[in-house]
Amino acid sequence: MPSKKVHVREYTVKAHERVIHTRLYKFICKQCNKDVERETYGPRPLYCEQCRPRITHSTKVAKNKKKPRPVLVKQQKRRVG
Repeated sequence: MPSKKVHVREYTVKAHERVIHTRLYKFICKQCNKDVERETYGPRPLYCEQCRPRITHSTKVAKNKKKPRPVLVKQQKRRVG
């Protein structure tokens, strides 16, 4: 049997420890205009902890919503007559 490549979307990972490099940012909050210090691992934050917009479950689901599958329609046989 010939081998083939298969794209796997879901998988399980064994529990492990990971080192995340964080950085302390000093900035002015975009909403309340206060001087704030915040530790994050991503890019420079725009909002303080109180003003930060919360991610709701409904917005997460909307991003990862699956596309509808195509439906195969069988063609009818033509009658000769």
